[in-house]
Amino acid sequence: MIRVNLLPVKRARRREAGQRQILFMVMALVGGLGALVFVHLSESNKRDALNRQNRAIQADIDRLKAELGDYDKIKGQREELLRQRKSIQALEAGRTGPVYLLRELSEILTPGKGPTFDRITYEENLRRDPNVGFNATWDTRRVWLESYEEDQKKVKIRAAAKSNDDAAEFLKRLNSSVFFSEVALENTTATQSVQGGAVKYTNFSLTTTVTY
Repeated sequence: MIRVNLLPVKRARRREAGQRQILFMVMALVGGLGALVFVHLSESNKRDALNRQNRAIQADIDRLKAELGDYDKIKGQREELLRQRKSIQALEAGRTGPVYLLRELSEILTPGKGPTFDRITYEENLRRDPNVGFNATWDTRRVWLESYEEDQKKVKIRAAAKSNDDAAEFLKRLNSSVFFSEVALENTTATQSVQGGAVKYTNFSLTTTVTY
C-alpha cells in the first residue's frame, strides 16, 4: 500500500482560507471607512452651502437696512410729528388769545425748552416746596394736546400722556409759566389703545387762567 502525506496540502488550504478572510475583513474595513468619508464630505458640503446661503441672506438684510435707513427711528420721528401737528391743530382750533400764548405752550412741549418763568419767584416757590419745580430733562414728547378751549381768559385743556407722572410734569410747567395761573387738574383716565398692540396711556383734562 502506498501512503501519501496530505498534511502540506491541508496546511496550504487553511493558509489560503485565512488569507481570504483577512482580505475580506480588510475590504470591509476599507468599505466602511469609505462610507464614513463619503457621509462626512456630504454633510460638510451641505454645511458649506447653508453657510453661503446665510451669508447671502445677511448681505441682503444689510443692503436693505442701508437703503431704508433706521426704520424704528423714522417711525418714531413720524409719530412725533403727528403728535406735534395734532397739538398745533388743537391750539389753533381753540385760539382766542395772542399768538405768544400759543408759542409759550409750544415751548413747554418742545424738547430742550421749557416755560417762561420769573426766576426769583420760581426759586422762592422751590424753597417753600421743592416738589413744585419742573424737570428740565423731561421728555416733552410724552404729552400731547387734544383740545384747547378759551373763554374770557379761562382755559380748558384736554391732553394725553404716557403716564400720570408725565401729566403731573406738564402741570408743573404750566404753573411755573408767567402766562398761566390757577392750574387745576380736573380728571385722569387710564386708556389702552386697540391699535398696534396694548399701548397704555392717560387721558387728562385741566383748567387754568391765562395772563395777557
